[in-house]
Amino acid sequence: MIPSKKYYLLLSSVAFAIMILLIVIQVNWFSSTVDYQKKETHQKLKQLAPLIAMEVNGIDHNLFHGQNILVVDLPREKITNKIDSILMLHGFYGKVYFAIYQHQSNGVFLSNAYKYRKELLSSDIKSCISDIVSFSVVKDGTNKREGESEEEYQSRIYGESSFQYFSPVKGLRQSNDNDLWISLYQEQKLSDIMITLMWQFCLSIALLIILFGLLIYLLRSLAKHKKMSQIKTDFFNNLSHEFKVPIGSIRLASKVLRQSNNPEKNHSYHKIIEEESELLEKQVDKLLRISMFESEFSQIKNQELDLHEIIEGIPEKLKILIERNAAKIEFNLGSNQSLIYGDKEMLTSAFVNIVENSLKYSQEGVCVYITTNDDGEQRTIRIKDDGPGIDPRYEEQIFDRFFRANQGNQYKGKGFGIGLSYVKSIVEGHKGNIELVNHYPNGCEFVIEL
Repeated sequence: MIPSKKYYLLLSSVAFAIMILLIVIQVNWFSSTVDYQKKETHQKLKQLAPLIAMEVNGIDHNLFHGQNILVVDLPREKITNKIDSILMLHGFYGKVYFAIYQHQSNGVFLSNAYKYRKELLSSDIKSCISDIVSFSVVKDGTNKREGESEEEYQSRIYGESSFQYFSPVKGLRQSNDNDLWISLYQEQKLSDIMITLMWQFCLSIALLIILFGLLIYLLRSLAKHKKMSQIKTDFFNNLSHEFKVPIGSIRLASKVLRQSNNPEKNHSYHKIIEEESELLEKQVDKLLRISMFESEFSQIKNQELDLHEIIEGIPEKLKILIERNAAKIEFNLGSNQSLIYGDKEMLTSAFVNIVENSLKYSQEGVCVYITTNDDGEQRTIRIKDDGPGIDPRYEEQIFDRFFRANQGNQYKGKGFGIGLSYVKSIVEGHKGNIELVNHYPNGCEFVIEL
């Protein structure tokens, strides 16, 4: 059993829902990864802050532990280079800003980014330089000299020491506004790792969209296959019916002729055989057209021809059908330039097909109006009838090959559903255009531009 259109629509909806869900998962993954990276970077900087404080303190311990520290005395370049080297050593290649400061209003504030003063002062990534003490190994008997101040003594033994060691000592004293702090701040921008993740994210989204597109293409192909399979079934049903009716009539008429000696009756049945044979021949001719459907249009014979002459010859070609349906064809040929270039046989066949459809699918007494007019270099031909028109549901499919609009009763009309498709191919083969102007339920109109 071939799945229905609703089945394919349901599959498409499910596929779309899954794609949206996967995109949401990808977005959530990317967001979580970015947050995790930010937290990890923040934590690494917090762990690195005490080491940076000790390394900066090691530049000149006495300088950072003096009573009246001044910004101008701090070796800014050395401090910057020292901090940058430590950060690079630990894998921080993005810009990280620092500040050395005191909390008092007129205290020290040294930074490599004064525009982030507020962020640096409020940063929780910090370490107190004032909590770092110095341990020195000096010679035995190195005592304080007479008249030597405490600062002079500390400076002397520091210079004479053979080994110094710095270490933060917590709880050594109560913190106060004179304490010297070092803080770090990194602006919240995507790092190189985040940029890599962004590419991975975009690539995964692109692949999902491509996958969804391929799925939709597959579903459409399956739906098209299903449609073509149904068209094929309808075609063979129509083919069987179109051949069965005339063959049945011929067989019946032959039986009657074999048993009848009435000349008038025989003449009547001979006529039936002749008409049904002609109908059968036309159907076979249509099947031959199908086999040559594509190749015919590569052999268009362009020659000068009279458009009005072709149109005026339509009634003669449909004489029997016009008489049978008591139909009329009226002309209003207003084109001032009726000479065109094209294939006379093909264009005649196209116009005849349209008028024939109007006669076959309309009630008795139908009138077909054919008009021509000029639109610059183009010739516009309008073929309009006052029949029932075409159900709007079938407008988009009316030019599809093998399609027949009377789907509710597929044997009601005659033909294989190739007429209008054949007409459209001929018109487009002549670099023209054809469209349907539907006046349902009061007829329809075909507009051809050549």
